[in-house]
Parts: sequence; structure tokens; C-alpha cells
Amino acid sequence: MEKSSDREKRTGNWFKKTAFSFTKMKGVIIQRCKTVLKGYSRVSWDDEDEISEDRTALETGGMQPWKTKVLEDFKTWLSEVPDQDPPALSVTPDTCDLYTLLSEFTALKQEIKMQNREQHRTLKALDQITAMTDAYGEIMDHFNEKTRQIADLEQNIRMETEKRTVSYFFDIRDSLVRGRAACPASVSQKGFFRRAPKNMDNIRDGYDMAIRKFDASLALLGIHPIASTGAVFDPMAMRALESRTTEGVEKGTVVETVSGGFKRGNEILRYAQVVVAD
Repeated sequence: MEKSSDREKRTGNWFKKTAFSFTKMKGVIIQRCKTVLKGYSRVSWDDEDEISEDRTALETGGMQPWKTKVLEDFKTWLSEVPDQDPPALSVTPDTCDLYTLLSEFTALKQEIKMQNREQHRTLKALDQITAMTDAYGEIMDHFNEKTRQIADLEQNIRMETEKRTVSYFFDIRDSLVRGRAACPASVSQKGFFRRAPKNMDNIRDGYDMAIRKFDASLALLGIHPIASTGAVFDPMAMRALESRTTEGVEKGTVVETVSGGFKRGNEILRYAQVVVAD
């Protein structure tokens, strides 16, 4: 910006000096012409030929012809120069000179600076928005992580509560199973003075229905009984209370279930207490 201003000042000064020199030169020439004319007035004008020769001698001053020609041309040009300042010193929007061009470049430079400042502010605002977005992303990640942890904690609490609540009903199912197993035994135990209970088949069916409904309710919670009687002993889900010699039963087979076992998925809620054939 400083270089452009210095250049504009030097250009304006040159135009002013040139115009001033032309004006001064014109004044000097006019003054000399007046002096020559005053000298002519003191000369006798009776003899026109003599006057003409004297005028020529005064005008030429003994100069060479080419200098005389140059002087005449300069006089002609100087007479055509207007008295007002040159157009370069009074610039208008319609003119296209160096001053106008430099002014336009200066205005363009200022406009570019303003655009650069606006772009810088825009980039700074975008950086702030990006930083805020990154911070918001970190907050959301932290929030999602805490939400997941809370959901896991809630699920663990729910499952633990269900397990503790349902565990009190496991003995009820064992009682239903033992009652169903006692039905055939009571029918077989009859004598001369002892009659078999009536409608024992209906009672057994009632036990079966109660056990099925009980198992269906446990299934809603994802809990299932462990099959034990008649199955091969599984140390991962059963606990052997004793071993018993049983004819016709392969060794390691569960011959009796003292208390049933239950599991939910791969988790053992209660191990089955069994008697194993040896």
C-alpha cells in the first residue's frame, strides 16, 4: 500500500512540474517577443526593405537554419497549448490514465484484503464449530457409554432379582414332582383290609398339569428344569448325593432325583441333587 501511494505522488508531481515548465517557458517566450517588438518601435519604418532585413536579423539572431526551423515549430506548438491545466492533472471517471489505473488497483487491493479478513473470520468460525462438534461427539460417546452401563446394570439387577425370587418356588416344583411319583406307589400298596384310593389317575393328571403350568411360567423368565432322572450324570449341572447299585441300569446313570436342578441359558441357578448308579 505504501509503494502504491509513493508511485501515485511521483506521477502527480511529474505532471505538475511538466505543466509548470511549459507555462514558464511560454511566459519567457512571450516576454522576449514583447522585448523584440519594443525594439522594433524605435526603428524607422520608412524603408520597408530595411525594416524587413532588420526584423529577420533580430528573429534569427544569426542562428543556423535548422535551429530557426525548430524554433518556429516550437512557437507553433506553444501557441496551440491551452492555458488551463493538462487533462492529466484533472482526472475524471471517463479518462483512462495511470492515476485512474493505480486508483482502481488500490481499490481492488483493499477489496481483496477485506475478503481475506472475511475468509479468515469464516475459517475461524468453522474451526470453532468443528471444535464444538468434536466436543459434542465426545460428550455423546460418554453419554452412550454411561447409558449402556446403566442398561447392563439394570439388566443384571433384574436378572438377579428374578433369580432370587424364583428360587423360592423351586421347592414347590419338587413337591409336585414327588406327589406325582407317589400316585403309582399308593395304588400298588393295597391289601385285604386296604383299598386303593379312588380316582388316583385323575390326581396324577392334576399333578402333571400343575407341573406343566409351573414349567411354562419359568420358561417366560428363560428358566428351564434340568433333565436328570434316567440321564447320564453331568458334573457341570448335577451333584451326586450317593451311589446305588441298581440292576439293569448302566453305571453313571441317574436313578433318582432328590431335588431338581434349574438353569437359565448357560447359568446354573440350582444344581440337581441326584443318586447315581454304580
